[in-house]
Amino acid sequence: MINFSEIKLVKDPNENFVGIRKSQSGDTYEFWLPNGFNDFPEGDFDKVRDLFFKMYRTFRKFENDNKNRVNYNRLHYQTDQDQTTVSSGGISLQTEEGEPCQLYSKLKMIECVLETYDDLAINSIQRKIKRTEDIDYSQIYKYLDRAIYLENDVIYVETMDLPRPVLLYENTDIVNLYCYILDEIIQQLKEDIPDNIKARTQDVRFLAQRFKDDYLSSEQSIFDQDTFLETTSILKEALDTIDKNTYYKDTDYWGLYEAIETFLYGELNPGLDDGDYWGIKGFSLIWEDMCNTYFFRKHKAEICYADTDIPLKDHDNPLPQRREEKNRVGNCAIKVSNGSIFWQQWIYSTESDKAEDDIQELKWHQLLVIEFNLNPRHLVLTNGAVAHPDYQEDYGYDTENSISLRRKFLRPDLVLTNRDFNLRIIDYKDVPLEFYLNPSNLSPKEQNKYKHDIIKQLTYELALQQTHTVSENLFFLPYYYESPPINDLGEVDPSLDIKGIRVFKANFFLIQSEYLQENLL
Repeated sequence: MINFSEIKLVKDPNENFVGIRKSQSGDTYEFWLPNGFNDFPEGDFDKVRDLFFKMYRTFRKFENDNKNRVNYNRLHYQTDQDQTTVSSGGISLQTEEGEPCQLYSKLKMIECVLETYDDLAINSIQRKIKRTEDIDYSQIYKYLDRAIYLENDVIYVETMDLPRPVLLYENTDIVNLYCYILDEIIQQLKEDIPDNIKARTQDVRFLAQRFKDDYLSSEQSIFDQDTFLETTSILKEALDTIDKNTYYKDTDYWGLYEAIETFLYGELNPGLDDGDYWGIKGFSLIWEDMCNTYFFRKHKAEICYADTDIPLKDHDNPLPQRREEKNRVGNCAIKVSNGSIFWQQWIYSTESDKAEDDIQELKWHQLLVIEFNLNPRHLVLTNGAVAHPDYQEDYGYDTENSISLRRKFLRPDLVLTNRDFNLRIIDYKDVPLEFYLNPSNLSPKEQNKYKHDIIKQLTYELALQQTHTVSENLFFLPYYYESPPINDLGEVDPSLDIKGIRVFKANFFLIQSEYLQENLL
């Protein structure tokens, strides 16, 4: 079990990992925090515990949301788009920048408790069929084939299979102990739990209270700073006592015993590439999904373009081809290619206020386009008219000037519009604020990313400026606020203006809260 008071917090922007693992020395656990958490308090048991369970729920949701991506992505997919493949230890993904991403969301000590729950095991029948020397004469006709026939037409039946009490008091105790641990986890996960457990939370709580009445005081809890050590010690002693005094141990018993033992004695093992340690290498994909979920929940009417296909529980996608995935927001099928290999992805794009030749209504992603003149090798701006709106790179031909053109369709993370069609461009960046404050301190690889981030962001703006006014262009960074900012969503850093691009410090917990709401029914 994790002792949150002994976990060392690590705030290292150079390590692309968020989660818990053992230190290199192996003496302590380390909780590697997301970018923007430099001000997160040290040694605060409650805040570390709350952050852990929020991140635990976040990882579980991200994995569940991306199951379809795991199913259809293959190894030969291009490396410049987000992709997902199954690995031996979890889910492997790759960011647009080619950075590896590995998700380990299975934490055995908690997952084992949740997965072990079974209505029949928890509500075990107190009388099971078992072989006994007792004789039920009304059932003897069923045992004539087993009988020993004696002289004088006498038959002898040695044993019968009859109902017999086999669950002793201690067996009932192990059910109560398991339910107590499960109930404590349910409370920390805010009932964001599998449906089969959610339907029986009252039963679980009732049995948990039985154990608490017998072994614990009302103030004791596994996840309380003041009582954690004492409570854990009592649970271990109770498990040992129950096991020593239980003489009949069936499969139900061992299932519960192993779940409890794993929870109380389990450890994280970063040396094994099998998902035993918990976290993610490459948090940017989760950050993008968190941000997109926030904007779709709070500002859906303002979204004209989003490079995402997140699921929303109340969303009803009208496209017939999305009948099996009606809760996903993607409404435009796009083609992406890697040489001769093509596959389909989904984005969200609404109709714009512009039309091509006053006939065809253009969608917003069709306005995000630039053309390169390949002969003199300079940028040619378009007026928004697109000959091939299938979103793949396309070669055109300018007959008037007899030059080759190459058309590139751009993909910012989000474009918002207001009633006057003034636009806000937002790109989510999973980097610390220091990345933009002091670019001279960056490594050569980071400096290259810094330059490319700015070029791409200014290119998005340049393309949209041909038809609209861009009122704001933002890098959207995760940030921890000790107390809520004046604007709940966060604030622009006043010291940064990168060629007109502002850096927005987004309230991490507010965005995470909205993201997790989409996981509750």
